Amino acid sequence: MIYQQTGMMIRQTSYSESSRIITILTESGEQVPLMARGFNKPRNQFITLRQGYLEALFTYNRFKGMGTLNDVDVTERYKNVNENFDVYTHASYILEVITRALEDDIAEPGYYRLLKKAFKLLDEGNSTYGVTSLVLVKMLPAYGGQLNLGSCAVCGRNDYKKYSHYSFKYHNVLCCDCLTDDTLERAIPVSNRVLYFALYLQLVRLDDINSVKLSNETGRQLLKFIEVIYDEYSGVYFRSKKMIDPQ
Repeated sequence: MIYQQTGMMIRQTSYSESSRIITILTESGEQVPLMARGFNKPRNQFITLRQGYLEALFTYNRFKGMGTLNDVDVTERYKNVNENFDVYTHASYILEVITRALEDDIAEPGYYRLLKKAFKLLDEGNSTYGVTSLVLVKMLPAYGGQLNLGSCAVCGRNDYKKYSHYSFKYHNVLCCDCLTDDTLERAIPVSNRVLYFALYLQLVRLDDINSVKLSNETGRQLLKFIEVIYDEYSGVYFRSKKMIDPQ
């Protein structure tokens, strides 16, 4: 049966001297493995897939298991992502965070929408650290984590201007009026600005995001904080992370 699906190539593996097995993530959130015959040959019909990240309409034959790729019609090239190394490294990090949460037999259309939104924001020149932070915040529940940023763990105050720490003892924020030797046990200092943006990224609807504008310093601090949350709650290490230095 012949299919046409919009999607992005998320993985590729050499199969023979001239062919590769690629995996696409479709807009319905399904992972589809495809044999791309002649992929490695110069001037072949799939050469566009070797030119970086892109969204395309994939035409393929498939009955069960692996299909056979017939044609690729590019719909979005992400020029800025592919030509700027710094932006490209953030895109790679984002792709890994999203795809590692995928399961073979479960479609996740929300993951595809998040991936597409993140790549669009990166391509339009938004804060790389901010966009990466957005993806990590949105994907945190998929890795078993949860951010509690709505109110102070001790007094219940929900004034973010008073927030000064995040506590792994209470799994919540602490305000500056509730800091004692006891509450500071297993707590890390975090600026109220960073905590505010983390909360915003957690609550905002994806369709309502048109831009992510942060200074480099705030963006770096935000990403560093969220990565600490991942280290504490998920224990997952992302290989692409080493290409980015949020210090």
